[in-house]
Amino acid sequence: MPSSCNAASDSDVGASAPTDDRLTAQIEVNPSIQRLVIVSDLHGYKEPLDALDHWLDQQSAPYCVFVNGDIFEGGIDGRFALEWTMRRANGRTTRGNHDSAIFEYLKAEPPEVERAPDDTELGAYREMTPDQLEFVKALPDILDVRWRGYSLRLMHGHFNLRTQAPTNWRLRPAELSEVFADRAIDLTVIGHTHYPFISQGAAGALANPGTVAAPLFRYRDHSGREIDRRVDDPNLSANDSRPSFLTVTEADGRLQPRIQRFDYDRQGLLRRHAARDGLKMPLDIRHAWIMDARAP
Repeated sequence: MPSSCNAASDSDVGASAPTDDRLTAQIEVNPSIQRLVIVSDLHGYKEPLDALDHWLDQQSAPYCVFVNGDIFEGGIDGRFALEWTMRRANGRTTRGNHDSAIFEYLKAEPPEVERAPDDTELGAYREMTPDQLEFVKALPDILDVRWRGYSLRLMHGHFNLRTQAPTNWRLRPAELSEVFADRAIDLTVIGHTHYPFISQGAAGALANPGTVAAPLFRYRDHSGREIDRRVDDPNLSANDSRPSFLTVTEADGRLQPRIQRFDYDRQGLLRRHAARDGLKMPLDIRHAWIMDARAP
């Protein structure tokens, strides 16, 4: 069933207002919507979004899609990812650090737009129409959502409301809960770390959809030792490198967040990028991210 969120009666976005130099917007989702679908960290890749379209088109109950930041940087399909976002989550999208980076780069004199590789923020900017650029510029940093009497807060998570400090993407769920969970909010949803989890502790409920494109489960610490974040996580298999997104339903008087794992044509993605010259990301690094969920 197609999403019914695009009807004016289904969601109303409140006027955005700056809060601590961050832009906040409010939205009320029609209670007839039965499932919220929250995706994060698209990073300019087409294949995972095609797979998500297939999954969404199989849904039989009304749903509402949200995009929680980082539309760009990584893949060569930045404009496609933006158009997908505008079609699926218009008025229900937050700004990630890579989305904001476009406007920082444009402040340079002169901005080196024409020389920017296709898989960068400025490469995506080069393909945008003026209306698309205005869409990105107007994205809120924080989206407060009301649905069926519950409160949800969506923010990409590259900063936090307590210290405004940048977020290290290597932080574990318990560490992230210390800075993002809020007992006054029924569910806070972040992204940025490319690691999916749901935490429901004393500090409040916090979830991360992970990324629909390139999970980051394995990395090397400062000593060069490889860390696999899945080893101590009973909810993730050490042999599973698939991407993910988050769904939220209601049952028994509570919100029910759930991590949804899926897959897409990862080999096809790599072949397309290998055929494109002049990209910023080397093919071996892209392969490690896409196939092995590893940051070299």
